[in-house]
Amino acid sequence: MDASTVDIAVWNIEADGGRDSERRDFALDILSQLGDCGPDVVLQQEAKHSRERGGRLMHATEQRLRLRGFLAAPNPYVDADIAAAVYVRPSMFYVTEQKPWWLHPCHVQAYLGACPVPLNFVSFHMCFFDAEQRLTEAGWLATLARPGMVTIAAGDTNSYPRRPKPTALPVWENVADRAHMVQRTYLGVDGSRHSDTRPDGTLIDAGYVDLARHAADHLDGIGADALAATAGFDKPLEGGPQRIDRGYGAGGAAAALEHVEVIDNEDTRAVTHHALVFYRFNLAHLQRVLAQAAPALCAA
Repeated sequence: MDASTVDIAVWNIEADGGRDSERRDFALDILSQLGDCGPDVVLQQEAKHSRERGGRLMHATEQRLRLRGFLAAPNPYVDADIAAAVYVRPSMFYVTEQKPWWLHPCHVQAYLGACPVPLNFVSFHMCFFDAEQRLTEAGWLATLARPGMVTIAAGDTNSYPRRPKPTALPVWENVADRAHMVQRTYLGVDGSRHSDTRPDGTLIDAGYVDLARHAADHLDGIGADALAATAGFDKPLEGGPQRIDRGYGAGGAAAALEHVEVIDNEDTRAVTHHALVFYRFNLAHLQRVLAQAAPALCAA
């Protein structure tokens, strides 16, 4: 933790690192080394075992990273109860409410110090098999981009950015895994298959900013590194690496962004098949954004 920044880590930790922490401890080692003293916020996907045994894994993470943890509401279909999680630094954020969502992203509303408007944190894991469901999920996330709301939402989109470059989208005729092709595309009115960029387009149209794209376009010294692929490294039959793990800011949050980094190395691959994405926000600028949002929220 740096007193002048808010550091946010977004990571899909495959199967929660294992029920008995086979890879979980290593993941926490990696997270604890981010920044000066670890991240201030962690948005995790695939918190599959964190609810078990009285929340043992979640509480171990809280203790190790000195954060307070929240899990998405339980899924009534036990086989699909793969929660998303939000962890926040209690000395920085005062959490007022955890919002339930039907598709079980984890939505936490927290006040940053004395700021008059709450900051929404959302950790989401979009449907992997149904493009229409992903589009619905993006529509729900759009409700947190209304005037006066400031939101940072991130996770595994299982879909592609509308502006994919520098990574080229899969050439679906050449993708051997035809089931994956169906899951990552949608059927156009002409009967042909198209890469599913619609969730990203929905969020951008609703007023969200793709934080990595913003960093690449507007922050000095960042460039295309912020747009590196985050998954698919070991899945050549699915079309190769793509940037499916993305973070979005609404309500002006992108104006406070200072740094974006995609961390993909031997250590992160030993934990999961997803890269770790790290965002750094300027604390004073984020406070200013929240203060400026207050009149718009009242007007709305």
